[in-house]
Amino acid sequence: MTVLFWLSAAALVYSLCGYGLILLALSRLRPARARPALSPPPTKVSFVVAAYNEAPVIADKVHNTLALNTGGAEVEMIVVSDGSDDGTADIVRAIGDPRVTVLEPGRVGKAQALARGIERCTGEIVVFSDANAILEQNSLVAMLRHYADPAVGGVCGQITVGGKSGGIGFAESLFWRYDQQLKHAESRLGGAVSAQGSVYSLRRALVRPPAAGCTDDFVISVGAVAQGYRLVFEPEASTVETVTEHVGNEMRRRIRSSERGWRSLLHNASLMNPRRHGWYAWQLISHKLVRRLNPLFLILLFLSNMVLMKHGGFYLILGMCQIAFYGVAVAGLVWPRLRRSKLVALPAFFTFAHLALLIGIVRCLVGQESVLWTPSRDAG
Repeated sequence: MTVLFWLSAAALVYSLCGYGLILLALSRLRPARARPALSPPPTKVSFVVAAYNEAPVIADKVHNTLALNTGGAEVEMIVVSDGSDDGTADIVRAIGDPRVTVLEPGRVGKAQALARGIERCTGEIVVFSDANAILEQNSLVAMLRHYADPAVGGVCGQITVGGKSGGIGFAESLFWRYDQQLKHAESRLGGAVSAQGSVYSLRRALVRPPAAGCTDDFVISVGAVAQGYRLVFEPEASTVETVTEHVGNEMRRRIRSSERGWRSLLHNASLMNPRRHGWYAWQLISHKLVRRLNPLFLILLFLSNMVLMKHGGFYLILGMCQIAFYGVAVAGLVWPRLRRSKLVALPAFFTFAHLALLIGIVRCLVGQESVLWTPSRDAG
């Protein structure tokens, strides 16, 4: 039992902070990559947005996209309404801009919606972005400059999470700040591990439609790595998104994301071969595989600690701390007002995020598959 306790503790320490510290140290030892020789910039860029019932935000998204600094590149935008019944497609058509195409394939799921959009792309670079992601003015130019390097297959943007202070949004914003630091370091070493759906881009020739039941941003972006290209992280290609404060909605989103993410990782297991993919394989294992196993490590740590508490001393103190931690977390999840305190918000977020991760993986292992999706948004 003692061995089980220390093995699970070591795995958690590595996953939560050890990997990050090692990664940051190694990335600083590596010389900065030389800027590639100038080459003709892409002449046309295709934006693809899959939308389901995004009437409150879709007009802002279209106007924001068409107003971006393009560096002289032509822009087309393809909005795929995945069976929306709130007038999303009509709102886009009413804008009346010839650069925007609206597709309505019915309720087919996000993967198929993106596949329909990809088929219509005519640009050299394809940019994928969420319907509620409002991009900074120079985001497109910041991404396009990386394509002067022929080894770069895709560019991942940065997401900043906004939310109510002391609630889920506060806790998740801390997580994303840490995650963005990891992406920056990974980009210097073996390349960014994968993209996040808010904003990322790929060379059109490398884009492969995602399979149903998989996480589209992960599968599409790592497809560039599988074809021998690098993903890079560009913090100037940035957007701000707001996280819902409704625990039930966020839990459902995370369970679905976990289930699809685990399936996507298994389908791309060959990328975790260090002999073929070097530093990238280590980064993918640590950032995606080990992190997804954290719920198992947490359960083993808790159970073994409960057994070892009878020995007193260190094990007794740590066991009491674990019980108090999860007690505070449960209280915060049951009574939302308590989450206004950061001391409650952080344990609550940590616990429900790992619970969702566990449920999602179990769903995947028993064969449940999520194809359709509903965005999690706070009312108003």
